[in-house]
Amino acid sequence: MTGEPGSRARRVVALGWDYLVIVGWLALLAVPYLLGVRPFARPADASPIVADLVITVLSVVPVWVYLVVTEAGTAQATWGKRRAGLIVTADGGGRAGLGRIMARNAVKLLPWQLAHIAVLRFWTAEDDSVVAVPAIVLCYVLAGATVASALLRRDRAALHDLVAGTRVVGRAR
Repeated sequence: MTGEPGSRARRVVALGWDYLVIVGWLALLAVPYLLGVRPFARPADASPIVADLVITVLSVVPVWVYLVVTEAGTAQATWGKRRAGLIVTADGGGRAGLGRIMARNAVKLLPWQLAHIAVLRFWTAEDDSVVAVPAIVLCYVLAGATVASALLRRDRAALHDLVAGTRVVGRAR
């Protein structure tokens, strides 16, 4: 490995490829819904927490597993990172280890999960602004901090990298 931070352009390319994987998964989830099959339709009296759990299990957890399995695997990279010539390492170099990769991706996906929580409450007209408003504000704060960190730091470490002690660097050729 080179130890040099992955360029911003390569990280954007990697992100784009990985979003194709994520969108593919979400499209697969949407097919039954579009065909009128709604096995997880929320009954009127069900708790929003139940809906949160269903959404998390169907969308966020599979994406987290994809990120963890690929970045903790032998390639140390998601499909997008491999295509862009990047790997995830520990802060000081070397393999990051499963715990760091799990934490990295939990922090990375936290804004997405917070957005789910907020949007569900806004969309279902639940009078739950005590939960929805802080969730959406924190979502944007975390997303903003992640982007700002990746853009402003010399090592291009995003918030999730700083928390987990990981870095995205160029792969040795």
